[in-house]
Amino acid sequence: MGHVYILLAILFRMPANAVDCAPKLSFKSKIDKEFGTASFDLISKRLPGKSWYTFKDRISEAQRNFSYALNVCGTAGRPSQSCDAGQEYATAYQYDNREECFRLGDDFTNENAEWSLIDEQNPTKGVKLKYKNGTYCPGNSKYRSLTISFPCNNRDRATAEYDSRVVEIDCEYFINFGPTSAGCPLGCRISGDTVCGLHGFCGYDSDRDIFSCFCDQGWHGEACDVEGDWAYDTESEPSTAGCDGVCVALIFVLLLLLGLTATAVVMLMRVRKMNELNIRFAALAEDLNPDGDETFELQDASRDDDHFG
Repeated sequence: MGHVYILLAILFRMPANAVDCAPKLSFKSKIDKEFGTASFDLISKRLPGKSWYTFKDRISEAQRNFSYALNVCGTAGRPSQSCDAGQEYATAYQYDNREECFRLGDDFTNENAEWSLIDEQNPTKGVKLKYKNGTYCPGNSKYRSLTISFPCNNRDRATAEYDSRVVEIDCEYFINFGPTSAGCPLGCRISGDTVCGLHGFCGYDSDRDIFSCFCDQGWHGEACDVEGDWAYDTESEPSTAGCDGVCVALIFVLLLLLGLTATAVVMLMRVRKMNELNIRFAALAEDLNPDGDETFELQDASRDDDHFG
């Protein structure tokens, strides 16, 4: 019975329209212009309780000494006493040591948070989370917001340097969380802390409509973490997907070609056999009528009729 109360407590504490931390985002492939869906899971970046991540402002401390506190897929605790304790917890805060504190979002609900792709045509670039409806900004006549970018730590970005300081543009704030495997589409396997094990790259397989690792030569496995050519590896086999529509079409075409080939062979054999029979009949006719008399067979037939008559 105790477990039931705990479950009910959790359900009542969760907002009815809470944002999913495992978003599914539509995109149009840059390569073949086909539409697809990319799935992500950022729940591993959510801190428990009212904990928060801390970031600094890109502008030097001499001009303004702001810090930023935020949580991912949830609200953060109040990082400073200057933050209004009379309000509900927010997803992100901007604060300093001069008793200034601004909310950069509200609660984690559909009205106050939204997901999008860093590149609308290439989900392997990563995903973005935007917090909205923070403290009102009179100078720009808008509510403050914060956009957090989660770049996929694909091979070209796994070791890249990045600036994690917060940038402000007219009361809209932006931060690069840093390359992370959580920013990669589901389907691209992780080896260690890196997607595709640094021996391949995460990409979109438009034929199968999935994201997977494309391995370098000499590497294989779902995360490109097994050395050697899989075709000659007796201990492991590559992962394969079920036969899709293209595969079925290819099999149909192959069977059709085999059927046409078999039919052509049978017809050819029949034609050759008929030619052989014609040659034999021609030779037999020549033997029976060496003088070339066309009435030979007819005359013989009439004699036979007279004999029986």
